[in-house]
Amino acid sequence: MNSSFEYYKVFYYVARYRNISKAASVLSTSQPNVTRTIKKLENELGCELFIRKRNGVALTVNGERLYRHVKEALRQIETAEARIAEDLFTGKKSVSIGFSIAIPNNVIEKCIIPAIGLFHNDYPDIHLVTVNKPTPELISDVRKGVLDLAIISTSDYQSIGEPEGRVILEFHDTIIAGRKLADEFKGEITMEDILKHPIIGFPENTETFSLYDHENAERGLEYHVDIEVTNYSHALSFVKNNLGLGCIPEYLALSAIGKGWVTEVVSAERLPIRRVSVLRNESEKDAAAAILEDYIINEAEKMNSDAE
Repeated sequence: MNSSFEYYKVFYYVARYRNISKAASVLSTSQPNVTRTIKKLENELGCELFIRKRNGVALTVNGERLYRHVKEALRQIETAEARIAEDLFTGKKSVSIGFSIAIPNNVIEKCIIPAIGLFHNDYPDIHLVTVNKPTPELISDVRKGVLDLAIISTSDYQSIGEPEGRVILEFHDTIIAGRKLADEFKGEITMEDILKHPIIGFPENTETFSLYDHENAERGLEYHVDIEVTNYSHALSFVKNNLGLGCIPEYLALSAIGKGWVTEVVSAERLPIRRVSVLRNESEKDAAAAILEDYIINEAEKMNSDAE
């Protein structure tokens, strides 16, 4: 290995958070130092690893290839440290974890719950506490130490500041309408025409609302929610009853479309990619939370592998 281990450590944190400022904060260094280190690594490898974006960075193809290997090595070191410190949490009786209301149910059922189950089997004396809240509230609670972990929804646009957490999954939304409205939505429909209808969605204090408000504001459109819901199942129920249009995860939409409950509304504008991230307060050296995070990431990797 020609490059310094520290180079790869810096690369890992920039790739993990998709943000140079956040990586610098976690590494207790400056943004210029992080930028210089990445540039040195790119020069040694002879290729670009990141592309700068408005709200952070994105990995190039070579960057993605390198990250797959580096993240496993660094994560194993981090988990090993946590496992060595297991005796430090023998007296800790609980781990609290929050779920964003915008996380798709299939992610919770196929990834998060199995991970928690494995953790509970290995550490049965640890009491688990779960809560459901909008993403901005969960981020605040983790920062304050109210929660140990949070499973949050993220995107390229974050109204709550820098992108945070370890991205574990990506998903797409689909716009749907009730069967009675099917004739109005043949072919591609502009977002301007879509917003002329009642919209069923999450309230203003959520990452989801902020994302679509931002996306439409950039088009000169005003986003609105006429019927507020706190989960996707309720949104689907309102749409089925022809009370408006909804935007729900693709897996849920396809199931409802296949059953004839709703029809897809094909937007002329591309909908943004949504992400699921796991967020932990890394300023607190909590071995139990670190190990649970590792269980969740392992299950997410299995879910991603099964989907390929």
